[in-house]
Amino acid sequence: MFHNLRLFLVHINTLKRRYRNSKLKEYFNRFHNHDGVIEEINSKIDENKEIKDDASPVLYKIRMQKRVVHNQIIEILKGILEANPNLFTEFNIVERNGRYVLPVKANLRNYLPGILHAYSNSKESVFIEPMEIVTFGAELVELEKEEQDEIINILKKLTKLVGATIEEIEMDIDYAASLDLLFAKVCYAEKFNCTMPIFGDHFDIKNGYHPLLKYMKQKVVPLNMCLPPEKRVLLISGPNAGGKTVVLKTVGLLSLMAKCGLFIPADEGTTIPFFEEIYADIGDEQSLESDLSTFAGHITQIRNALESKNGNNLVLLDELMNQTSVEEGSALAASIMEEFSKRGDTVLATTHNESLKIFVSKREEMLNAGMEFTDRPTYRLILGIPQPSNAIKLAQQMGLNNGVIERAKSYLDTEKASLNELFESLSREMKLAQEKSERLDNLIKEYETKLADLQSKKKRELEELKKRYQNEMFRAKRRIDEFIKKLKREGLKPDVIQEAKEFFEEELKEEPKEPYYPKIGEMVRIRGSNKTGQVVAVHQGEYKISFGNIIFWAKPEEIEPERANVE
Repeated sequence: MFHNLRLFLVHINTLKRRYRNSKLKEYFNRFHNHDGVIEEINSKIDENKEIKDDASPVLYKIRMQKRVVHNQIIEILKGILEANPNLFTEFNIVERNGRYVLPVKANLRNYLPGILHAYSNSKESVFIEPMEIVTFGAELVELEKEEQDEIINILKKLTKLVGATIEEIEMDIDYAASLDLLFAKVCYAEKFNCTMPIFGDHFDIKNGYHPLLKYMKQKVVPLNMCLPPEKRVLLISGPNAGGKTVVLKTVGLLSLMAKCGLFIPADEGTTIPFFEEIYADIGDEQSLESDLSTFAGHITQIRNALESKNGNNLVLLDELMNQTSVEEGSALAASIMEEFSKRGDTVLATTHNESLKIFVSKREEMLNAGMEFTDRPTYRLILGIPQPSNAIKLAQQMGLNNGVIERAKSYLDTEKASLNELFESLSREMKLAQEKSERLDNLIKEYETKLADLQSKKKRELEELKKRYQNEMFRAKRRIDEFIKKLKREGLKPDVIQEAKEFFEEELKEEPKEPYYPKIGEMVRIRGSNKTGQVVAVHQGEYKISFGNIIFWAKPEEIEPERANVE
């Protein structure tokens, strides 16, 4: 115990030193100083968890005496072995019942006087403590008892020392556990590229992964699920082995991780409600020991969730009420979902029941969804459209006899077959629509980027134009001043000079207007002109403008809209 405590306290000190100049120092400075306890434990216990010889003067004296007596016993026994080699079954000194003995042949035991302590399993050897060492053996036993008594005294003193600081030690152990958990969360988030979830009033999971599937590093299809706030129930249908149950588990685990303060394996912006409690009825609850049927097991789980006093729970129901007849199962399932919805709970349930899909489609607060199935499962969740089970197709793909497959198709109700085909058709159309939507989103992003680049370029050009204008104005004014000085020298009247100066300054004070970028077909005019023309083309930043039979190329800063005022 003391050795482990020492390791813990030393580790705390090491961490405090390691992070003393780090941004994390505030976390580690909260640990107490235990140098006194560490020093005392080090003086008593070695690295092998043994009490040191010099842990106390008394212990040191006892152990020195023990070594002397032990060496005397060994020397005597070696002498007996060497003097009488034929008496022994093996040439070894052994220990039995805390005493040193020699293995003597059973039929020759009377030739070695001493105390018999034990027999070998084969009864061919007897273990005898020779009379020459009996006194030494008794002395050694007494010294060992004294040694144990002194060790107990040493440990009592150590215990008292630790007890004096036990509150601080316990606080540090608790805090270390909290830090360890915090670092574990950070390491997990970093290893699996997790993000911080946003707590909101609805689910918006973006490329979310089941934590264990993410850990297994297999090619996994991520979950994308945006459930509007007004939808309290999501009924998921689709083929067996299509991923329905994985969706439930993924949603449940991500919700639980978020609630526990963990980052989650999903993209930035993922929104998850903060649920009071999470109930999951997934798997077979049959129990032979408690005489509980599968149906009864599921009902028990659902009853427990319904008896919760909170009204903001997440309830996950796998294969809802498929353990009984279709008619009664449908009625029960519909009523159960309705009750959870009234309580304000959020429900995700899976089913193969067609009646249940129809029930959900008629309720404002409920939504159908399905696992996509094209020739085989894609494991993508499609919101808004229920999916058929495709049991016959899957059975065929898994190699079931063709005769059985064809008969099954003939037994399938024509209306149900048509409904399945409709589901598949709607699923394909939705997939195409989603692909078009994604392409459109990409185009919008592309053109938004181009527009931003164009606006940036426009701003740069305007700044450059203003700078050029200011430079030109500076040079022009300087030339005008020089010209006026020249006129003065040549004797021109002052009032004429002043008039010329005011004229030039008035003409030069106006800065260029912002460039104008017209559309093809727009009516524009050249700045300072009353004539309007139509933009017919644009090339390398210049616009081609038609003024009747005259074609004119102009830069953006030379153009203004037709409606602009002309002075």
